Amino acid sequence: MGSRSSKKPFSEWDLVRFSDVTGVPLSTVEKIHEEFATTTGNDNKMDKREFRHLYKKMFINTQASSLPSALPPMFSENELNRLSDYVFETYDFDGTGLLSFEEFAEAYLMLSHHVGISPNGISFLDRFNYVLDQNNSPSDFISREQAERIFNRLNKYNHWITSKTNPSDDSWTPSTANWESHWGKLDDGSNRVLKEKFVDYITASNDYKHHFDPATI
Repeated sequence: MGSRSSKKPFSEWDLVRFSDVTGVPLSTVEKIHEEFATTTGNDNKMDKREFRHLYKKMFINTQASSLPSALPPMFSENELNRLSDYVFETYDFDGTGLLSFEEFAEAYLMLSHHVGISPNGISFLDRFNYVLDQNNSPSDFISREQAERIFNRLNKYNHWITSKTNPSDDSWTPSTANWESHWGKLDDGSNRVLKEKFVDYITASNDYKHHFDPATI
């Protein structure tokens, strides 16, 4: 999934598929990315304020509204600000207060929807596979390093899902098995695993299957 930056710049992602899995019109995605690139130049980093601005643009454009510039009726301005700030903080893993556009796109993709099937028929599994494809393409394998980052991020998603299910609950229970334990069940000694095997394992694991199946929450 990438560390501080994705393996591929966002301009090389499959943007048609990104539009499909997020529900954001392709033209809007391209305009937002162009605006970000113009603003940041070669820096490719955004702070929480910039993230909030772009997040709201993305969010608003996924909603059914006759006025594209209007906020969705179910959220006030303050509520949407709090939502975007929470997404930013959830995805700012190293606490730098800055995210790349690739991280912004992945955060929006993975954390902006409830687990299960979204209104446009896209599941969390669809989004998960898309992220793996964009950050691991063209390899059919997941490396040990990539797998560890994925496990850590799924643990973060767990906190996100718990918080959305019960906003007053700030607790977070880590997975019952550590990453080494999971990896030991996957690795054949080559320090890599087939992507298909990795996804099958993750979606069936007691520690992570609730991310993909709403019936287990």
